[in-house]
Formats: sequence, structure tokens, C-alpha cells
Amino acid sequence: MITINNEPKAYTPIFLGTTQHSIRLSLEILIMVGMKWHDEIIETYNVTVSAIALEQLPHIGNEIAITEIAGNELTGFKAKIRKSDKQLTNTTLIELEKLVDIKNVGLYQLLKGQSNMAQEINIPKFDANNLKYVRQILNESQESLAQKLKITRQTVNRFETGEQKISDRFINRLLAVYKDLAQSIEVQFDWVSLTFPDLTSKQVIRDVLNVQPDLFLERPTSQNFYTREMAFAGEKNIYIQDFAPIKNPETQAIEQKYGTTLYLTGKGTRLFEKALLEQNITWHDFFQKARQYRGHLTRLDIAINDKWGLLDMNDLVKAVQEK
Repeated sequence: MITINNEPKAYTPIFLGTTQHSIRLSLEILIMVGMKWHDEIIETYNVTVSAIALEQLPHIGNEIAITEIAGNELTGFKAKIRKSDKQLTNTTLIELEKLVDIKNVGLYQLLKGQSNMAQEINIPKFDANNLKYVRQILNESQESLAQKLKITRQTVNRFETGEQKISDRFINRLLAVYKDLAQSIEVQFDWVSLTFPDLTSKQVIRDVLNVQPDLFLERPTSQNFYTREMAFAGEKNIYIQDFAPIKNPETQAIEQKYGTTLYLTGKGTRLFEKALLEQNITWHDFFQKARQYRGHLTRLDIAINDKWGLLDMNDLVKAVQEK
């Protein structure tokens, strides 16, 4: 039993994943909750909950101790958590930290020249042009920058003209004074599509996604020449399209055509990261597993969180237009 906007409902709230885990150590998180009734998910809510009250992130598909939901789509829904009788250790924040690590598939730190995106990347050294650009971002003159770093203006000028090599000691001092510069550029997946020529949608759910099959709603479709769609909680966040089995009119035998496409939308990638956490694997591990089932990547969108304005949006738009 749960109360939704002061109206009692005979639903069982089911945890379906986190839809927002960008802010480390946040006291409030956004999760997706399904309302189960007679073993069927009737509707879903994206609700804000207290990470402290939650204590632990449930497994996907498990009941969650929400007693009340209030709000609307415009202002957002908020949920109250029933207090547990047990003395539980609050591990929600630790799990959110792990989700952030899974989500950030690439990091790049300009000042330190560090990257974990790929070993093959040729990372440039922080040079005179970088220093000029950083100084412009900080809105500092050579004189004011020198004063704050407690060095001479002539030293800053020699760095910027290339007359003197920029040392690690100087970069460390810059980071100590301007702490925001330590922020990295973060890369995360925003859309993933995979095709499997030898599997059905139910096999993808069981063997590739490894998510409870009863959380997917089966319905007909005519999109992309497929005839069946399996949608996570009935929504197009995580869904698989394939061919529904048909009966041969002559032999009366059930015939199954193979081939399927898996879609993880922007919200779907965030939801699926909880499943990755539960399976103790990363995105890289997931793609390797997909390849074992002859999975072929057909679309991979990335989102870049540019923490301090390194990327010029006009340049990016122009590059896309020019292909």
C-alpha cells in the first residue's frame, strides 16, 4: 500500500534504477520507481528521495520502502521512505560514488595532461598557449596572476612566450590557488544501440543485460521491420525489438525468426548503470560480453561535461556541419 498525492493505492513500489547520479555525495537523488499491481507494473515515477533515509540502494526489481509520493511532472515528485526496524549501515553514498565511476567512461585533465580514455591517446604537454588560454578563462592579467601565485610577472611572461619551460611545480601552484582548474572533462555514454543477429529479445534480456525478464513489458511494434518490442517498465528507456514467434499455418509449428536490436537511450544508460554495478562490471566489460554474442554496435552517443569552458560550442557545431 502506498499513498500517491493523498490517495491510497494498493501498489507495491519497485526500484528500477537511478536516473541521476551526477553529483557526488548528494543528499537527494533521483530514482525511477515502478508501481506493481498483480505482478504487473502499472505506472512509473521519477522521484527524488533522501539518500540518508534510503540507507541502501535496492537491487533492480526489488521492493523499495516508499510510503508516500507527492508532486507532479512540472514540479517533480518527492518520496518518503519508511524507516527500517533493522540497524542498517548507510551505503547509498558509497554506491552512488561507484555509479559515478561507472558512468564517467573518460576523463581528461588539461593542466596535468592526464587521461584514462585510452592508452593510445597522444596527450599534449601543458604549454605556453594553454597558459594564455587558462589565464583568459580566469580573467587575470599577467601581473594579477603573478601576484596570486607569488611569482614575478616576468616569470609568467617567460612561460607564455615559451622562453621558459612550464614546470610541474608551477602547475601544482596554479591548481592550489585556482582549485576549480582541477576539474576534469568527463565523458559518458548517452545512447547505445546494439544488434544481435542470433538472439531473440528475451535472450538479450537474460544473457546480455542480465535483468529480471518480468520487468519488461511485451507489446507489438512495426518499427524497423520488427514485430515485437520488450520495454523496460513499459517505457522506451531500455527496450529491445525483435520478431514475435508465429505459427506455421501448414505444420502448426511455432517458428521463431532471429535477430534483434537493443536500445539504451540517454535515461536508459543511467538506469542500466545500476545493473552494471550489481553485476560488478564496467561498460567495457559489457561491450566485451555483447561481442561474445556477436553483438554489433550500431550507435554510440557520448556526452561531454566541460567543467570550465575548454570546448567552443560554435567550433563543434561547425565541425559537425562540415562532417
